[in-house]
Amino acid sequence: MTPPVMEPDNHFSDGPALARVRLFVTYHGAFFHGFASNNESPTVEDALVAAMSTITRIPVRISTAGRTDAGVHARQQVISLDIPSNTHLESFVRGVNSLCAPNVAVSDAQWMDDSFDARRSATWRRYRYFVCNQPTPNPLVKDFAWYVHRPLSVPLMNLAADAFVGHHDFSAFCRREPTPEGAEPKSMMRYLLDIAWHDEGEGNLVCEIRANAFCHQMVRGMVGFLVDVGLKKRPPSDAMAVLLAKDRAHGSRVAPAHGLVLWDVGYEGTRLHP
Repeated sequence: MTPPVMEPDNHFSDGPALARVRLFVTYHGAFFHGFASNNESPTVEDALVAAMSTITRIPVRISTAGRTDAGVHARQQVISLDIPSNTHLESFVRGVNSLCAPNVAVSDAQWMDDSFDARRSATWRRYRYFVCNQPTPNPLVKDFAWYVHRPLSVPLMNLAADAFVGHHDFSAFCRREPTPEGAEPKSMMRYLLDIAWHDEGEGNLVCEIRANAFCHQMVRGMVGFLVDVGLKKRPPSDAMAVLLAKDRAHGSRVAPAHGLVLWDVGYEGTRLHP
């Protein structure tokens, strides 16, 4: 496919013609302090920007579909950026993967119209949270699953989870960032499209959650609450009461980061705004 060439960016007015590319990114979150650059600790974005700037010989800026927290993994994160239009994409992918190995990999590079933006064009994000639920730990999944030794009731967790589907204020499950003086607090309203727990056998439980967008720690907050329901520490009816309270003090512990994976991102359909 021939890339749609765009006018040179003001920052690169004397540089090459640029075109937009979309890539999938997979990473092991344990080695990074989240996706987004923070000018302090290593992040996935830092690794990608360093590699891509080296290969293209221009400074690059990345748009990402999901700003995952420290320790959270991704199977199919989506990013977009502008690179020289004469870039050979297969060679570009090989080069990035060589520089980012072994904890980050990119794939499926595609030229896109310049209206495409990995974050703004996304209509939904899907996460999966993995729980190892058996009497003894499994060292083979310790990096990717929360170990809970007491039996969990999947039917009870699904009954409670039903209350989360729809357009709600998820303040009780999210970590609210400090609001600058004089600014409006960020909305915690989100459209949760579907959520379900699945028992995959041999002690492997998975919670799959899809929404138009997620607040900070929203998935982990909900999973922590639902695990308490599964342990029969709380009744399923608490789910709606906690939602309506809009106060994190009414929730439960936040599930550990290492069990969470950004699974995939959708771009079809209508984009719902919080």
